[in-house]
Amino acid sequence: MRHYSQRLAQGILLFLGITLVISTGCGQITDKDRIRVAKIGDRYITRGELFKIIREMPDRDRPMIRNKSDLLRVLNDQIDRRIKLPLGKQLASEGKISVDREFTREQYFLNSGDHEDQLRTMWRMEVPPSGEITPMMSMFGLTPELLQFNKDSIEEETDRMVANLQADMAVEYLAAEAVKEGTITIDENEIQRDYEFMKNELITLEKMNFIAISFAADDPAAAAKAAALREQIDRGVSFDDLVRDYEAKGKEEGRSYLIQSNIENNPNSEKFRGFWAAASEAEISSIIGPVFLPAYSQVSLGDDGQRNVVDRPAAYIVLKVIDHSPEAVLSYENAKPLVIRPLLISKMMHLLRDERGVEIYNNKLPDPALNQGPAASI
Repeated sequence: MRHYSQRLAQGILLFLGITLVISTGCGQITDKDRIRVAKIGDRYITRGELFKIIREMPDRDRPMIRNKSDLLRVLNDQIDRRIKLPLGKQLASEGKISVDREFTREQYFLNSGDHEDQLRTMWRMEVPPSGEITPMMSMFGLTPELLQFNKDSIEEETDRMVANLQADMAVEYLAAEAVKEGTITIDENEIQRDYEFMKNELITLEKMNFIAISFAADDPAAAAKAAALREQIDRGVSFDDLVRDYEAKGKEEGRSYLIQSNIENNPNSEKFRGFWAAASEAEISSIIGPVFLPAYSQVSLGDDGQRNVVDRPAAYIVLKVIDHSPEAVLSYENAKPLVIRPLLISKMMHLLRDERGVEIYNNKLPDPALNQGPAASI
């Protein structure tokens, strides 16, 4: 009986020992908070920190992580951000760089896709101090609390964009200083090499300058009015004469029927896809329409240098092309400034990384491809 008890005790100890070894071993392999993947100065980035960064990214910014290279790309971006953001804040406080906050907020609206007009309208609304709900708020289903929340969210996004722009401007500023001091140099061969590599991306978008007679889309008869106008032109009535007629009509009614605008055919924008389906590759002086033009904000600089924003409502228009330039690949000479800029930034970032003793431990990065995709690792 005593021998049996001794053997049982030995078995239990052996089992506990094996379990402890396995647990410790697994801890060494999977303890994400202890495995260091990079170093900036005396600060380390761990696997767990890297995975947390990816998880907490906004959906629109989160990359697909399929393999080790994808993880390395995110890690490098995070290292650059940790270097650039403090520099941007510092140089802005010293008055060496500046970002126009109003312009940045407008860029945020323009980048918001289908929510652009709604966000811009909410930003311009005042939150009623008494807690009442205005007719405009009712139209958007807003309470004072929800309106304030949305305005705060817009401010937070603007803060984020300002910080990112300051960070990029800081690197450009330091790169320009480094060129003056001779710390950074670029030769013609480097520029030519990168131009050939980037050529297909170095394009000027199709552009059009036009004048249009417009009928606001909130008028149920707008499409019919635009069609009738086009019939007049097809019967031989001069478009220029009609412009003068509608200019006078607008003055009498206290409104404007005319739009004069420049527009770019951005392939990433869905908003004006219908417009460009009708207007793309049009010749100068040609008449186009009726065509639907979505609501947009027209931004221009006044004589005093101030930005002027005019909200254009959705409308059915008939337009005359004043000027047009097709999409084209930039020539080497015209593209050089666009090629030199990223070259300078890249070289400056290498210097900044060297100054801060950046190290990346590539062998400590897991390979999601070996673990059935990103979810297994992250």
